[in-house]
Amino acid sequence: MSSPPEKLIALGKKADANAAEAKAAVTKAAAAKHAPAPSFPLARVAPGDRWFDYCLEPYRPRRPPAGKLRAENLLWYSLELAGLLDAARPPLEALQRSLGRDMTVFGVKTDGQRLFWELYLYDPRKEDPRATVAGLRETLAPWLELRPPVRESTPYMMVSFDLDADILARGRVDELNLYLTGTEDHAGRSYVVREDGLELANTYRFLSPKRDIDTVLSLLTSSAFVDYDAAPTTLAEVLIPELFACKKVCVAKKRTHDGVYFSGVDVDQLLWLLRRFPYPPALVAFAERCAPELDHLYFDVGLDLQQGPDGRVAYPKTGFYGTL
Repeated sequence: MSSPPEKLIALGKKADANAAEAKAAVTKAAAAKHAPAPSFPLARVAPGDRWFDYCLEPYRPRRPPAGKLRAENLLWYSLELAGLLDAARPPLEALQRSLGRDMTVFGVKTDGQRLFWELYLYDPRKEDPRATVAGLRETLAPWLELRPPVRESTPYMMVSFDLDADILARGRVDELNLYLTGTEDHAGRSYVVREDGLELANTYRFLSPKRDIDTVLSLLTSSAFVDYDAAPTTLAEVLIPELFACKKVCVAKKRTHDGVYFSGVDVDQLLWLLRRFPYPPALVAFAERCAPELDHLYFDVGLDLQQGPDGRVAYPKTGFYGTL
């Protein structure tokens, strides 16, 4: 295996190839410059809005935010493209009213075939009963039944669940994800909870992309799913140069693949992700049109990773995150 410096040099070499791929992807977005206008009024920054990343850690806006667009517009537009806005909006707005603006994290994800979504609710100190599973059951009861039983004495600091067309049609959530915080001795852990039990889903660690680079490289290359000796540019297909200029990197070890997350990227980096991976062209075009009014925000993005049949890194799922 090549040394870390050599691998980091490969990041720069891979950047040229990534730029070519991104340039080709622009054609996809160009074909959708006349994407349908949203049917909903765009949500704008209001007095009292707050600025959080996908861990609900606060940040200072990159630009003066007054009157600009909120990240939630990307969520609403993605749901509209999937034909799910009318079904999804009432329960999501109920969460927003119950917990407050910017206290619900959303993820917009694709597996290359479809869009789907995940909602994340935080209450690390168990201070707000509305953010517990019991509280969420009550808030969502008119639209969604949260089926899995959860013992509230479990020291979870976050709960999440997926949304897609089938879940909204059934009106039932069959799986919840509970997240337990990490320490210096323990990585963070998440468990998937169903009616018939629970199991470990993944472990994860948040790290500084510069200060903790040796730990990042060690965690990534200790992989059962990606062969970092397969090609000299493999690392650059994981620590993607266009995304690596971020505030934090999270390395996750999941049941069937690895994951890497880049926290604190700007809107240009978000656009790169949307162009590079198989997001609907209309969503790309909408994000491009809105970009000048999203430049005050930081976003978070994530990629699942495994070895593809051609030896290159494959991305079975990617996503981006904001607050509602």
